[in-house]
Order: sequence, then C-alpha cells, then structure tokens
Amino acid sequence: MVGSGPAYILGLDLHGTLLEPGEIIRPELITPVSAGLARLRGRIVRFLCTGNDLEFVKRKIPAPILGQIDGHVLETGCSQSPDGEREQVITSPAERAAIASLERLLRGAVFPEINYFAHRLTTISMFCDDPRGFHARVDEFTRATQYYGKVSITYSSVAVDVLPRGYDKHRGLAAAAAGKKTIGVADSMNDAALLASSDYALAPANLAPELRPLLAGQGRPAVSLSEAQELRSGVVMVADRKETEGVIAILDFLDREIP
Repeated sequence: MVGSGPAYILGLDLHGTLLEPGEIIRPELITPVSAGLARLRGRIVRFLCTGNDLEFVKRKIPAPILGQIDGHVLETGCSQSPDGEREQVITSPAERAAIASLERLLRGAVFPEINYFAHRLTTISMFCDDPRGFHARVDEFTRATQYYGKVSITYSSVAVDVLPRGYDKHRGLAAAAAGKKTIGVADSMNDAALLASSDYALAPANLAPELRPLLAGQGRPAVSLSEAQELRSGVVMVADRKETEGVIAILDFLDREIP
C-alpha cells in the first residue's frame, strides 16, 4: 500500500498508451518520458497499470522510465507489485483454479486467431491480430462453459483478456491509492473502468473509438486536452498525439496543473 504523502496516484497503461505498436518506446522518447515522470515525484505516486505481468514490464520498459515508477497494478488489477521486485497475486485460490481450467479449455479449442497465450499468474491473455473481433468469439465460447458467470472478458489493442469477475484496473489502483485521488491514463477497452471511475481520466489521441460513447454514457465525455486548461473531473481529457507522445503531453499537463 502507498502511505501518506502526495495527494494523487497515477495509473499509466502500457499497450497503446506508454508503448507504441510493436511494444516499443522509441529511443528519442525515453528521456522525455522519464523526465516527465521525474518532475511529478513528490506530488503524484506513479504506477504502471497494465494487463501484463511483472516480467513483461521489466523486459519492455526502459530502465530510465522504470526507475521513476513507484509501483505496479498488474494483470488488469488481479495482482500488484509495490516494489517492482515481487508480484503479489490478490485473487483467491478458487478464482485462480477457475481461470486455469478455462485456459485449458481455450487452449484445447485451438483458435486460429490466437498468436500466443502470454504468461500470466491469475488471468488469461490471448494475443491476436484483431482483439476487438476475436473478443466476441471468446465470449461465445465461454458462455457455453460453467465459468461464464465467474469471469470477465475484455480486450486491449493487442490481446483478449479473461479475468475473475469483479477485478479491473481501477479497483487495483484504488486499493493502492489508500485514499489518494486517482488519475487514469489509458486507451483500450480493458481500461474502461480505469477511465470511467478514476477521479481524473486522460488518454492519448488513439483512445479506442468504441470507448468514447461508452464513457460518455457513464458521464465521461471526451474533451481535448489542449482545451481543458485545467485538471477536470467528469470528462476524459484526450491529447492530440498518440501513444508515447500523447503520454509526454499528458505528463507535461499534470506537471503544470498538480500543485
């Protein structure tokens, strides 16, 4: 848990947000990102908030950026790492057993859409070329099993994820926040709860089109970050640049607006 200190906690998504397609951060963007995070030290607790596990984070995020991160919400809120060294699963043994059994069924079905199953401790992550389209097939398959009411099925820009029902990125971030104001920065459907429920929501320009009406229906219409002028609740502030460059603009905005 995060103790007293800063009044805010940041939950920063990876795929489609901090990471560009190809799971990269261009070398010339590493310093602007790490510097932007460094300027927030002492004012905002800085978390990565991702569907991935800790091994992926440590392998993909450059050291100068990772050195500015205070903690991690992992596997879409089903595990966490307060120190960047240990991944702590927070799901129950029964929930993990159900996920493991369903994963065996999904592997046995041999869906041609799946490029690979990513390593996960307590969720299922199926990387594919069309997560939005494949999501419906996974939902239909799972509906015919005993696990349908026990899981949630969502997707990012790169994968379809299955997790125990009731977990999401905002739940994980709020648990780490210990009463701090939450700031969600993300782009995809598996970030819906993070963007809808955080005290403040921001996104790069590639915010998933299907998320915009969903969030607007929950009282979070999209507005331009350049026109926001101040940190606003009740909206999603969208940068005018995609992915990593959008994150840099968001970090600059937070630096200006957070006292």
